[in-house]
Amino acid sequence: MQNGINALNVANGALASVQNILVRINSLLVEANSDINSSADLQDIQTEIDSLLTEINTIGEKTNFNGLNLLDGAFDTSVGSNPLLAQVASPFGASSQVVNAGAASNSPGTPGPLVNFASIPNVGGFNVPALVVFTVISAGDNVVDPDSGTIPFPGPGVLIQTDIYSTAGQAAFGDAPLYQDVSAYPAAQGPNPLGTLVQFAPNGTTNVLTYALNNITQQDVGASEAFLITGATSAATGTQLTINDGGDEGQTVGISLPTVNTNALGISDITALDPQVVTTPQGIGGAQVLTGASSSNSVSNSYSQMLVQSALTKITTNEAQIGAQIIAMNDDNSVDNTTIVNLQASVSDITDLNVGQATTQYTQEQILTSVGTEVLAQIQSNGKIMTALLIQALIA
Repeated sequence: MQNGINALNVANGALASVQNILVRINSLLVEANSDINSSADLQDIQTEIDSLLTEINTIGEKTNFNGLNLLDGAFDTSVGSNPLLAQVASPFGASSQVVNAGAASNSPGTPGPLVNFASIPNVGGFNVPALVVFTVISAGDNVVDPDSGTIPFPGPGVLIQTDIYSTAGQAAFGDAPLYQDVSAYPAAQGPNPLGTLVQFAPNGTTNVLTYALNNITQQDVGASEAFLITGATSAATGTQLTINDGGDEGQTVGISLPTVNTNALGISDITALDPQVVTTPQGIGGAQVLTGASSSNSVSNSYSQMLVQSALTKITTNEAQIGAQIIAMNDDNSVDNTTIVNLQASVSDITDLNVGQATTQYTQEQILTSVGTEVLAQIQSNGKIMTALLIQALIA
């Protein structure tokens, strides 16, 4: 049991080191999230971030106890999670509220959110994490849709720019770190018809997330709302590490240990650099092709900070789980020690000599034996005397 506790302490120490590294990465991203940094400054920051990410992988690969690698996933039994969607602050710093959203519920003048997703909190098939930002860039009559070059909605309309930053290298949103598109929508009184946000998955399939826009007018130009989509995780394939906690067969306790690497933490491709602006090709989702470097790294950097914060939450949760297992095993160990003491006491009661009691009893028996011997001697002596007196009396 003590060896099991020691193994958990080794794993917990490794997680504490990873936590410190993540805190440092977060500090670097905060430092990088400023346009006053030169390209060389950002590259230097990214170099340190890459080195720290490598160190996290090294810790995960080399943390072992008695030859057992503790954090490579062999003992990870965590349950997979569905992707979730949560509203976050827009990296563009604008309000997420539109002035007259309440017109949808016959409450003119009531503010409300710019976008309503139809699938909160479970976003279904979205399997790649992403930061999605909607921004109202213009409003007017008979707006022209940039994708088609036509006026799709006669009358009042708005142009909504969609920026999607997702993890690079995972074929998400057209294989690009930053996806950008501008589309026209009617500025109707009430929620507009549902729009669709399409994700192109690595296997060629598409995952669709639906959303609706609230009543938008000229007053709402500049409004921006952002959502963070966390990627789905699959259930771990490891098995519990079994520790014998009793003297009989089958008396065991299982402990689980997390998987520690940058992929499991969702931070493999975080970046502090200016992203490349690329969209899906013409004809796929109706988007135009845009190339070139963004003028700011605020979107990609803000997204990277969110991923690091999520990783810190995972590590903190893992530390809490290991701490709970350490406490439970310490309690189990204490019970075992108490059981051992009580069993030994029982054996002592059965087999061990009570020296004081035995000495007292031996002395008592010696005295009784001496007294008995003396009585018998007196009886024998008195019997002889009485016999002699009787004989003499009879002779006389």
